[in-house]
Amino acid sequence: MKRILSLFAAVCLLAALFAGCGGDPGNPAGGTAAPAQTAAPTAEPASPYRFAKGNYPVDDQGFPTAKYNYDLPITTTDEILTMWTTNWCPQYLPEGGYGEESLPQEVLRRTGVKVEYSVISPANRGDQFSVLIASDDLLDIMCGAESFYTGNFKNAILDDGYFVNLYDYREYMPNYLYEARVDPTDYDTLSRVFEQPTLIMSFYGLSENNNLKNGYFARGDWLNHAGWKNTDIVTFDDTYDMLMYFKSQEGCEYPMTLYSSMEQFGLNEWVGYDTYCSCSGINTVYVVDGKVRLANMNDNDKELMTMVNKWFTDGLIDPNWASYSSTLDFEAKIDTSELGYVMGGATSILSHSAVIPEGEEVGWVPIGKPLLYEGQTLHLGFNVKRISWGSAAISTKCENVPLAVSWLDYRYSEDGKDLYGYGVQGVSWEYDANGERWILDEVVNHPAHWSMIMCTYALNTLAEPGISVDYDMSIKGYEVGKDYLQYWTDVPHDNNYVYPSSVKYTDEERDERGRLGGDIESYLSENYLAFVDGSKPLSEWDAYVEQLHEIGIDKVLEIYQAAYDRFMAERAAA
Repeated sequence: MKRILSLFAAVCLLAALFAGCGGDPGNPAGGTAAPAQTAAPTAEPASPYRFAKGNYPVDDQGFPTAKYNYDLPITTTDEILTMWTTNWCPQYLPEGGYGEESLPQEVLRRTGVKVEYSVISPANRGDQFSVLIASDDLLDIMCGAESFYTGNFKNAILDDGYFVNLYDYREYMPNYLYEARVDPTDYDTLSRVFEQPTLIMSFYGLSENNNLKNGYFARGDWLNHAGWKNTDIVTFDDTYDMLMYFKSQEGCEYPMTLYSSMEQFGLNEWVGYDTYCSCSGINTVYVVDGKVRLANMNDNDKELMTMVNKWFTDGLIDPNWASYSSTLDFEAKIDTSELGYVMGGATSILSHSAVIPEGEEVGWVPIGKPLLYEGQTLHLGFNVKRISWGSAAISTKCENVPLAVSWLDYRYSEDGKDLYGYGVQGVSWEYDANGERWILDEVVNHPAHWSMIMCTYALNTLAEPGISVDYDMSIKGYEVGKDYLQYWTDVPHDNNYVYPSSVKYTDEERDERGRLGGDIESYLSENYLAFVDGSKPLSEWDAYVEQLHEIGIDKVLEIYQAAYDRFMAERAAA
């Protein structure tokens, strides 16, 4: 249901109210001026709000030049905001719900902002969001609204009037805007936060450290037996020799596996062939000398697949690879020494250190992205987006948008980042005798897994906005993971072939891409992946590519190219 008329009426009403009180609910002017002949004016009443507006330095465009420390509490009123969110471990929530958890209670104590949380099952969010939209019954703060809104989300703001344009309230969010603009070369973040120069649609989750979080590991004890170190495994040929040794000398029948899409798109370890080793439909695009290409259809893809097919034929790849959609699907094989070369997060793989026999000098060790030849510079695989999964939009149902904006902006302040990043001291973490912060053992050993329960004790990074910190490096025994992250990053690389994630499309382009995408993705999944085990022989490669052209891949590439050219022109003009 369109809400333009009702929104217009609300704006008119607010304009009238603000005209009488100074225009700012946080800084009232005190009403109509008294006539000159009346008694001397009394002092203005103290405001119940401590908003950031007007209290921080700005540049010539009006944007903050530093982080802002809130004068807490933000409010002393009894107003209640409502928030629509989710939880991944509802069975461990207090009887009274998420609002009674340690984190929201501490946030309430510090900010004074009262919030009622509507916590929806992850599986039911899409359906319930549709119901809330249809019944015009949105909550004040809607987490993940962009993911569940049908169509282009900017239409929900500019045309349908369901959500507010946060740009109109930018003076109340200095920390979010500072974080979004802190790196002027980070076009992906800037373009995502500023959908248009005067349109901000949502608060997004941002990573504190914009670095690689995943990579390959190998059994360090097995390498040690062969007289190798992890630094000796540099190229694809080195990796093949390592896997053959694991198979022939360590009794590991199938020392590695692929995923059902070969690689999980976004992890991108095997990019040495200057393409993506992932079958993820029309999303695996990259750019060479200004020309957009789709992975899975070019000569370098054929070379990559020829290598993969040989490795499969030589018995190095688990024949059940097509049944694995994530690391969790083959996690047991890591524990039972059925795999010697695996990909995953630093702390998640290190948690399997018990698999290493007692007395061995080394456990799991990091392996860099394999190169075709020593000295190669990789052009893909290192572009890490700062924007993460969580987000929140504010609905036009909210009666005090400045308060809601301020409460969300607090998450990006230094105090808020620390609180949401690690949770409450004594509940999820504690200092040791040396003043170092460590995640508590009861959290690390939680039956729900520490990564999931921390979405309750700290920031729910998979659903809500804020700054995500690397708290996993504060788990005892995992701090070596910091070195592993650096090791993965040290492989020579640039981002010259990366297709910018912030490229924008017209509604017509989105519709056309969606219309063609389904058939192309089905075709790729059924045919490209068949080359892995030889069920489709490589002699049929040319016919496979020709069919891609016939079902519309050229039109899809035209859409990507046109959008990319516009993006580059706009960036050059900025």
